[in-house]
Amino acid sequence: MSDNELLLQLGEKLDGLTARIADLESQVRALKKNQRIPEEDIIVIAAAVAAYLGHKATVKAVRFRQSSAWTQEGRERVHNRQVLHVR
Repeated sequence: MSDNELLLQLGEKLDGLTARIADLESQVRALKKNQRIPEEDIIVIAAAVAAYLGHKATVKAVRFRQSSAWTQEGRERVHNRQVLHVR
């Protein structure tokens, strides 16, 4: 294989990689537009999951809760049938 052929092959591969990078950058831009949770929070969640499981895990989805924890706790206490004070 001559040097010219090798350079042509490398040029073709470089063009292909450049196109892939441009496509990935456009996908990242689209994801950043739709991202509602800050990236720092996702990193912290991933680190906590990794520490809990003992190995690196993939975060597939992170969502905000629609109701607060305080609201949920209040509902549980109202609907709980446990008698708190029995004399």
